[in-house]
Amino acid sequence: MEYERISQFLQKLAGALGRCVLLAVVLPLVPVLLFGLPPAPALALITGGFLIEYGAAPIGIALGLPPLYVFCVLVCTESGIFLGLFDIFDTIGKTSAPVARFLEKTHQLARNSKVTEKYGILGLVPCEILIGVYICAPVSWVMGWREYLSLAITIAGYCAALILTILATIGLLRVFAS
Repeated sequence: MEYERISQFLQKLAGALGRCVLLAVVLPLVPVLLFGLPPAPALALITGGFLIEYGAAPIGIALGLPPLYVFCVLVCTESGIFLGLFDIFDTIGKTSAPVARFLEKTHQLARNSKVTEKYGILGLVPCEILIGVYICAPVSWVMGWREYLSLAITIAGYCAALILTILATIGLLRVFAS
């Protein structure tokens, strides 16, 4: 019985990681193959997206990648990270009794919190901009918010910061190029 439970846990974990890799790595590489974009800068952008999130936009643009491609890649990377983390936490939460108890206690605390009551799920927007997806996904899961609604709100905050970063990068490159 224990073997079956561990096997199911590992299958769900592999599925979560697979979804993350598909969205964050494989999907952004499709345009590289279709449109002949240089693979090394694309891989650098994807890696930067994992490490510094929207801060990777200047790297991609400086490496000669089109701004629209940079935008799409970083949104895919962000979505992959969010969904992968959410799935990992969900898998652990459903298979571990101590984590399930922690989750229930956290829900009780959150229900009594004035900050959560005031801002709720919309608090993910500033959380994403200031801290990043590595906090938004776990917070969404711990708070019991729906996965795709949380993703949409997180991505909205991310897109705002990403667009400003891309526009600032293009503007600075134009200033220094003249």
